Amino acid sequence: MKVTVTVKEVNPEFDHELAERHNDGKESESNILYNWEDEFEISGDVKDFKIRNNAAYDLTVQLGDDVQTHPVPGMMIVDCVLDDDAVTSCAFSRNLVKDTKKVLNKNGDVHFFVFLKGGKKIVVPMTGVYIAEKDFPKELPLPEEDEITSDEED
Repeated sequence: MKVTVTVKEVNPEFDHELAERHNDGKESESNILYNWEDEFEISGDVKDFKIRNNAAYDLTVQLGDDVQTHPVPGMMIVDCVLDDDAVTSCAFSRNLVKDTKKVLNKNGDVHFFVFLKGGKKIVVPMTGVYIAEKDFPKELPLPEEDEITSDEED
C-alpha cells in the first residue's frame, strides 16, 4: 500500500462563529484554519501501518564525527513496515497532537492526517519528526531558527 502523511498546524485564532456567519463555515483569507501544512509520502510499498502512543522516539543525530541517539519520551510514533521489513517512522510530541484522521481509499492506500495544536514552538529536526521545543533534548543544539515553526512571538 501507499502511505501519505499530511501534517497541519491548527490556527488557534480561527473563529468558527465568524466562518459560519460569513463563509458557510469555511475559512477565509482573513480567518484561516491552518497556519501551515506539510505532506510527504512514505517511500516503498508499506505492508503494515501502526501507531504507538506515548512511546519514546530515538532521535539520532550526527554532530561532527559523533553519532548520538537521544530518546524523546511522550511521542506518537507512526511506523510503516515496508515489504523488505524495513521500518520508516514519523514521530510527533503527543502534547502537540490535537487530532488524527486515517483515510483508506478503495485501493487500500492510507492517507494519514495529523493536526497539531497551534501556538506552540515546534522543532523539526528532519522530515516527519515534530518535537515540541520543550521536549527537545536539552543536550542538543536547536536547529537554526527558521527550522522552528510557531505562529506566535516570544
